[in-house]
Amino acid sequence: MDRKGRFFVFEGIDGSGKSTQIQLLKDRIEATGVRCLETKEPTDGPIGSLVHQCMTGRTTADEQTIAALFAADRLDHLLNETDGLCQKIQQGISVISDRYILSTYAYQSVRVPLEWLIQMNAQATQALQPDCHIFIDVDPEITLERMAKGRFHTELYETKERLTEVRDRYFDLFDRFAQQENIFIVDGNQSIEAIANDIWEHVAHYYV
Repeated sequence: MDRKGRFFVFEGIDGSGKSTQIQLLKDRIEATGVRCLETKEPTDGPIGSLVHQCMTGRTTADEQTIAALFAADRLDHLLNETDGLCQKIQQGISVISDRYILSTYAYQSVRVPLEWLIQMNAQATQALQPDCHIFIDVDPEITLERMAKGRFHTELYETKERLTEVRDRYFDLFDRFAQQENIFIVDGNQSIEAIANDIWEHVAHYYV
């Protein structure tokens, strides 16, 4: 896609502090005079809402079905005629997403074959590739402590064993896609300000 806006994706295990850093990056981008949209996956759309129900246990489905729902939600997120991300980026809007393709590969390949997931998401990867994947790296024990303080329910993947597996898989993916994707790993054990500064230093050249 011949883009006008930029597309940044934040990745990390649950509780890694993505939401805080997304807001700080959005503020910095907007301070340069560029419009910026914050979004997330799964979305709040009809398909994404079904994914949320599966994740919280309100609806039951096997993991392959959930993976297919994630892929369908992502395509709608990109291509929806009303508010699809591809359309927004063509309009010159920068987009920051809380999770994208690598989340699917990292979380769901623990139980679902990775090659199948890659094929399932091929249309999405062709439609929109991030300018940068920003991975906030935090120890799973720390993220579980954070989530225990801030939530009233847990989701499907929120156990120490699963989060540790997912973190390991992220790093396997970084090795695999190092030549295809721009991946920036930031130390999430720093102060909020230090993390934000590291991220801005890495992406500021798009706006300066």
